[in-house]
Amino acid sequence: MKPLQLACGIAIVLISCVEPYEPDFKEETFDILVVDGYINTTENSATVRLSRAVPLDSELPPSQEVNATVNIEDEAGNTYLLNNSGLGVYFADHLGIDHSKKYRVHIYSRADEEFISDYVALTNSPPIDSVVWKPDGDGISVYVNTHDPADQSHYYNWTFDETWEYNSSYFSGYKLVDREPVLRYPEDYIYTCWLSETSTRILLSSTDRLAENVVRDFPLTYLAAESSKLARRYSINVHQRTLTKDEYEFRLELEKTTESLGGLFDPMPSQVVGNVRSKNDTSSPVLGYFGGGSISTQRIFIDFVDMPQYVQTVYRPRHCTDEDVTFVPIEEVPSIPNSILLIDPVYVQGVGIVGYTTALANCVDCRTFGGTNKQPDFW
Repeated sequence: MKPLQLACGIAIVLISCVEPYEPDFKEETFDILVVDGYINTTENSATVRLSRAVPLDSELPPSQEVNATVNIEDEAGNTYLLNNSGLGVYFADHLGIDHSKKYRVHIYSRADEEFISDYVALTNSPPIDSVVWKPDGDGISVYVNTHDPADQSHYYNWTFDETWEYNSSYFSGYKLVDREPVLRYPEDYIYTCWLSETSTRILLSSTDRLAENVVRDFPLTYLAAESSKLARRYSINVHQRTLTKDEYEFRLELEKTTESLGGLFDPMPSQVVGNVRSKNDTSSPVLGYFGGGSISTQRIFIDFVDMPQYVQTVYRPRHCTDEDVTFVPIEEVPSIPNSILLIDPVYVQGVGIVGYTTALANCVDCRTFGGTNKQPDFW
């Protein structure tokens, strides 16, 4: 025990001597163009996202680089102009990409700066073998499995889209039209919604030092049992692509840099350069990577009835309770504010409808939590 006690004592002394380091960043050094571009040979499209980095301690979000001109060029001199889709996103499809050629991005910024990337070879992603989920602690975890029988690449990158179904606390059977209660039809129901999110974490794996080019049970995401994502039905659509060694190393460094911050366009504590550079001014900083290749996808659904018992029985607090439901007499219904919605009519035998139960929109309208009441096509 004495060596352990000595080690603990030294650790306490060292910790007590540590002072926080706050680097003296110069504001002007953060006018850095951030580039995230990719040619999708599966869909013959290209997408380039442009923004400007901000200091680590800034409370402002990164600004999108608008009004730039973005081209994709191949080694033979063919040029494809990307459309300005807004919010710093430049996109084009039906490009007729030749998988045997190398491509680069050519950017003319709003400040008349000119940036180019290296020419990159297009990679080929093998199919995803499976996307599976397994019980994990107090929730479930989702994993991906893949292998490359052609042994062409050893570097993998995944992103995913999540969609889940959820309900409001109360079902609204009626709505006000011209201040009169009218029965809702199915197309007007606001009880069930679907909400989608896109992953922001950098998910990488390498088989370079493995005996087989196989990825087994790579963890994509964890879902806590009490998460609203598991309340009814959950879907995850996984996108896989392979990377060159250079892009893998770039994204690996980026992951280390941003793992506590969230993503490529968040404030950065250090600069990870990538394969994009200023064409004429080497002192003009730029951050990012341009790559390309095919993308493999696979979607799975997780239904509530198939989830473990501890997930099905976990308590999920409702946004509203019966205390939030009020009665409005029939004569007052036309004057209720728009923030209050109808639930059900209240009948009195021999009299008929005497009023309606009502609640605020966040108790009745599932859309108030960001989702849509239009069922996705893939659902």
